[in-house]
Amino acid sequence: MTKSFTSIEQGKNSFWRYLLSLLTIIFFILISGFFYALALFLIDPAALDTPELILGRPIADLALSHISMFAWVLGIWFSIAVIHKRSLRTLITPYSKINWKKIIYGFLVFFGLMAMENIVEFIIFPQSYSLHPFDFLNYMWLVLVAVLLVPIQTTCEELMFRGFILQWAGKWLRNPILLSVIVGSIFGSLHFVNPEMSRGAIVVGFHYVFIGFMFTYIAVKSNSAELSIGAHAANNVFLILFIVSDNSVVGAIPSLFIVSEQSPYISTISSAIVLVAFYLITVKRKKHRRSNEEEEQTA
Repeated sequence: MTKSFTSIEQGKNSFWRYLLSLLTIIFFILISGFFYALALFLIDPAALDTPELILGRPIADLALSHISMFAWVLGIWFSIAVIHKRSLRTLITPYSKINWKKIIYGFLVFFGLMAMENIVEFIIFPQSYSLHPFDFLNYMWLVLVAVLLVPIQTTCEELMFRGFILQWAGKWLRNPILLSVIVGSIFGSLHFVNPEMSRGAIVVGFHYVFIGFMFTYIAVKSNSAELSIGAHAANNVFLILFIVSDNSVVGAIPSLFIVSEQSPYISTISSAIVLVAFYLITVKRKKHRRSNEEEEQTA
């Protein structure tokens, strides 16, 4: 019998426990903000006087912002273990073991699709792409941050949205579309403060919501957050290593390419194509193959 990821049975999952967990997670996020400010003060007290609360050193700022995510992860773990009396694993899969191959598969497929997307865009809009001045040592530091810290940040968001909030909503809702709209809207709206919104609030805002919708829909349909964990990590790692754009939330990091004057409509459409293609490859195709195998076994 298939265990349901959205209607989780392990542990204690009453409404008041979810509400208490949410407040606990917010408390840990506030703690992480305190330690982030403390780290800024210890490194460079003048950074506390900047409107953005940054050091002004892009790679160091990127690393520091991602290190602070450990407190968020700790808050999620504490809430699930202490308040819900279940394993953190249940925010990823309803089964006894995490399928790491599925996470890696999701990462590689999404990374490959993003590479294809940008190659096509470069062919069509070569004037938008330019090489970033390359410094080997700087770039190696960027690679280190991208490989070691970025997946922690993206996994933390997946545990929160495609795990905790999805399962909370799944206590009352069963419709995959409605679940994905609700969770995707919450996920997307929290990105509305990103500087990219200045490129066009409506279309960029829709872009964020659609990403949240598709990652959630994939989690619901695949019955786990493993594919979305891999895809989310691939998305952020790829962008940090290869593409930096105007008004980017990650700042002026030394990615390989700078993309400028790119239409937000083109970005949204191309991203939507990647997300739909990822769903068709990883979820739809797998289900079709599994159905064919079951038919052959019963023939």
